[in-house]
Amino acid sequence: MLSLVGVGKHFGARSLFSGVNLTIGVSERIGLVGPNGSGKTTLLEILAGRADADEGTVARNKRATIGYLLQEVPLTKQATLFDEMLSGAEKIDHMRRRLALLEEEMRSASDPDEIGALAEEHGEIERRFDQSGGYDLPTEAKRILSGLAFRERDLGRPLAEFSGGWLMRLQLARLLLTEPDLLLLDEPTNFLDLESVIWLEEYLRAYSGSLVLVSHDRVLLNRLARRIVEIERGKVTAYTGNYEAYAEARRVRDEGLVAAKKSQDRKIAQTERFIARYRVRKDTAKRVQSRIKMLEKMERIEAPGSRKSIDFAFPEPPRAGRVPIELRSVSKSYGDIRVYERLDWRIEREERVVLVGANGAGKSTLLKMLAGTVRPDAGERVLGHNVKVAYYAQHQVETLDYAKTILDEILDWAPDLNQQRARAILGRFLFSGDDVFKKIEVLSGGEKARVALVKLLLRPPNLLLLDEPTSHLDIDSRDVLAGALEEFTGSLVMISHDRHFIDRLASRVDEVAGGAVRVHLGKYGDFLAKKEAARAAEKAASEAAAPARRPAEGSEADLSDAERGARGKKSREERRREAEARNERYRRVAPLRDEIESVLAEIEALERRRGEIEGAMASSDFYAKEADFGETFRAYRELKAEIDSKTARWEELTERLEETERELETGEEEA
Repeated sequence: MLSLVGVGKHFGARSLFSGVNLTIGVSERIGLVGPNGSGKTTLLEILAGRADADEGTVARNKRATIGYLLQEVPLTKQATLFDEMLSGAEKIDHMRRRLALLEEEMRSASDPDEIGALAEEHGEIERRFDQSGGYDLPTEAKRILSGLAFRERDLGRPLAEFSGGWLMRLQLARLLLTEPDLLLLDEPTNFLDLESVIWLEEYLRAYSGSLVLVSHDRVLLNRLARRIVEIERGKVTAYTGNYEAYAEARRVRDEGLVAAKKSQDRKIAQTERFIARYRVRKDTAKRVQSRIKMLEKMERIEAPGSRKSIDFAFPEPPRAGRVPIELRSVSKSYGDIRVYERLDWRIEREERVVLVGANGAGKSTLLKMLAGTVRPDAGERVLGHNVKVAYYAQHQVETLDYAKTILDEILDWAPDLNQQRARAILGRFLFSGDDVFKKIEVLSGGEKARVALVKLLLRPPNLLLLDEPTSHLDIDSRDVLAGALEEFTGSLVMISHDRHFIDRLASRVDEVAGGAVRVHLGKYGDFLAKKEAARAAEKAASEAAAPARRPAEGSEADLSDAERGARGKKSREERRREAEARNERYRRVAPLRDEIESVLAEIEALERRRGEIEGAMASSDFYAKEADFGETFRAYRELKAEIDSKTARWEELTERLEETERELETGEEEA
């Protein structure tokens, strides 16, 4: 479908990568990894055709469609959310707009020949629109938007009312709706909450096209990728398997390279000593020249360099009281929306809590009330003894002064810090040399996040409140942050969409739903396992509650009178239960049959109505009339969509009825 041969990209004297050979076939699952700035986004842009390679060749199948998730938001902010969503499927949207235009033209035309030509084109486009799934498009669009946490009431809102993060979600939703043959995703989870990340993972697992994914979410890479392509120091290396397989293979490779490098260095040193010792002797001249040529021809092994990563630890915080913070009988509403009512919540010293729940459940509101940036409508926030709170907001980078340099931002935040010490701290966060004089406004999202982390470090708290602290951080930086938080001796409350990060840190999972907070002790993985076990138990209980199959009648025929007498009471009890079970099963069948008959009647009525409209549309007089036949066309499309929906419901009910009847038949056969 797409192949790169000897591809390279250079910016001035700097070579980003070269000699890239990569083939992407049908139904591929590729994870693209590497340090920030290594060229992952540039490679995606070359694959998408948005950037040219400086060397090598790029071959694409002309029939293949390629979808690329842009990091900017070039949307029409005058449009509504749903209109912009549907416009993502360009071909279908073009047909939809063409149909509307033709209807307007027919409405204003008076020449019968012109009307007939317009009607013929309208019919042909409508046929292609139907075959392309145009009538199903709104339903699929709503499903995708719902999965990415948009609500029904958001569909008609203008885009100007949404933040940049929500507009990025819309970009992702529009791309998924187009279902391209090759999907190129650059950090798609950056603006998603945990539940939306899980939904996206399930969607992509079922996706039939090929996928190239850049992500710092190792759980996502583990579950989706079947091949990992690494970009590092200008080289591109492919590994079979998911992220964990890649990490292990890379470790083994690096160990092998280090050992081979040491062995080669010893051999080179021995050879150079021999040359130096015997260079002046005539009887060894040939041997010396031979070794000199050997060294010149030797391909030097390059040992793997250590990746640069942030390096920091939280200072030892002052000891807080046993309960650092609690909320007492707290209520909070936004307009008519009640988020919490009389909520009691607390955290113990050194506890590490992660807040989970659906988008809009109130996680961020709870964290903001703990931080004191949002005041409850009722109740109180109580800080414990000697508590110092630090709050890292989801959009903390927006609080930075973009006009300042990195160094000035840090010195103004911590005026007691001298410049030498400030630069030393910044160096541990990968800001070395003249980097500290860069303006905040020119930094990448990851660099801004690191500056915000430095500010957090400079005022050591004993209660940390973190809202999406891993956003824009690469995998190595996330690991360093997680390691520092593991050593942190204070209390921690966090929201994060990085499942590996929270499973590593959290000792308690607080599930926010329906205005309440349910506490689960243990790791996040334990929480998921308990939820899955509860679902399985509920399913098992439901199946167990289903009526048992009827046992064979007359099974006592070969028993003696005494045996039948001894077992008679038990058999009557069994028969009574079996009769109740059969009645229950039949009670389950009756409503299904009734609903099937009702749905069939509705379909027949709709079909009759469709026949009437089609008959009217077939008449040439229909288009000559001044009546608003555009409304008729729209009614016809809506009618067809309703028929499809009712038919799908009828098929679902029929399958359920057949399954129930098979269960009854099986029970009777076994009896």
